[in-house]
Amino acid sequence: MSHLFIKEKTSMKSIKTKQSIQTIKSKNSKENLTHFIKQQTINSKENNKEDLSSQKANASAIATDNISNAAKATAYESGFRAKKYVKQKLEQHRTKKQIERTTAIMDTSMPKATYVSKAKRYVQNKINVSTIKETANRIINRPVIQTSAKFISASFNVIKKTIGGINALLSFGTGVILIVIMTLFIGTFSVLAQDGGNNSMILPLSPEVIAYEETITRYAEENGIEDYVPILEAIMMQESRGLGSDPMQCSESAFNTKYPRVPNGITDPEYSIECGVKTFADCLNRANVKDKSDTEHLYLAIQGYNYGNGYIEWAVNNFGGYSKYNAQLFSDDMTAKLNASTYGDPEYVDHVMQYVPVTFRGGINPNFNNMEAWITKNPYARAGLYGQCTWFAWGRFYELYGYDPGFTGNGWDCVNQLVVAHPDLFERSLLPKPGSVFSGIGVNHVGIVIAVNGDYVTIQEGNLDGKTNTFQDAKTDWHTVTYTLNQLRSYYRGVVFANPK
Repeated sequence: MSHLFIKEKTSMKSIKTKQSIQTIKSKNSKENLTHFIKQQTINSKENNKEDLSSQKANASAIATDNISNAAKATAYESGFRAKKYVKQKLEQHRTKKQIERTTAIMDTSMPKATYVSKAKRYVQNKINVSTIKETANRIINRPVIQTSAKFISASFNVIKKTIGGINALLSFGTGVILIVIMTLFIGTFSVLAQDGGNNSMILPLSPEVIAYEETITRYAEENGIEDYVPILEAIMMQESRGLGSDPMQCSESAFNTKYPRVPNGITDPEYSIECGVKTFADCLNRANVKDKSDTEHLYLAIQGYNYGNGYIEWAVNNFGGYSKYNAQLFSDDMTAKLNASTYGDPEYVDHVMQYVPVTFRGGINPNFNNMEAWITKNPYARAGLYGQCTWFAWGRFYELYGYDPGFTGNGWDCVNQLVVAHPDLFERSLLPKPGSVFSGIGVNHVGIVIAVNGDYVTIQEGNLDGKTNTFQDAKTDWHTVTYTLNQLRSYYRGVVFANPK
């Protein structure tokens, strides 16, 4: 027994050596071990009595086999859990990066933190358990907010179909309710981000409106807003197309002191224009519009003309200014308060701006809050292309004309691509017009023509520093500059224009 003990101890020491481990892992050793176990089994069948050494050997083999199987199972389970853990971490990392990118875009595209916080606070005050059902049903069944608000309606339609209606949703408890609230916030902020973008195509004024231009100009000069004559003409176009005895539709305005303050109460077109101009001048003042390039406040004044007293102050106090979202919200609130079928036109700004000529729009600075022009629809709005001249020219064109110019290539290709995409609207030329797109042939560049005055050409262009920027930096990397036509040609070693027909 002592001899066996010493032998086993010696074997244990040898097993601990590197050489012994290599031997156990070798193919021949496994075969020997299997053969040894097999022989012991055969011997046990032939002999009813096993000696002590055979029992120990068999037990050792079984133990070794169990350890081997346990090791394999442990290795497999460890590998599976490791892969699962890595996969989860990668997914969490991707989600975090996506949130950071989305947040970065929203942070850079929304100029006022107070604007978002006020919007969030306003919605939070509106939302409670008793109003979630009403709000959700309203969004599902009456998707009145367009563009990004379609996301809200689509999201709720998915939820509604999935769980069998909004009543079932409420029965799921606070977890699902929180999801609904988050969906509301995501859709809301998506709409808030479009707080100034008007993306409508330019339409001509009617002959009747044009006939009133002299009268509109005279009253605009009297009220110190002669720079806004194109806006006043567009308002008349949207209100009446210049028809009827109240073409500015301002019978209910506080400035009407001669006629009944009821719809179409004014029966004198010139007096209607006088009241309409005074009303809009008051809106410009209350909206604190600095000049015609101050689109943030200009759109607030335009929407205020449609909604009347109350909207401008309400929008400023609750949201910091105008947005398509709060214009719709105000209409909904007033409709409910007055128990009416509708209240005003929530899309009034877009409807008015579609009649404003490109020469007026061109004098307005880029509105980088216009998500469609600069982020969501702009094909150059991605890493590596922000700040490029093509990104800037595409965004400005979309702001001015309200549709995709159709170019996606280099700057010197843009004119040709625009003419091919819209042959009925643009033509290639060596001489510019206001609203033209120009391509620098020798410098691979593209920009927008804002105005033409004799031999002088005023353009807007981006990528002044000649490199790609972040979205935040790209918003400042542009300018408006005037050259003679020869200077422009020399600077870009040849210039070609895509002129509006």
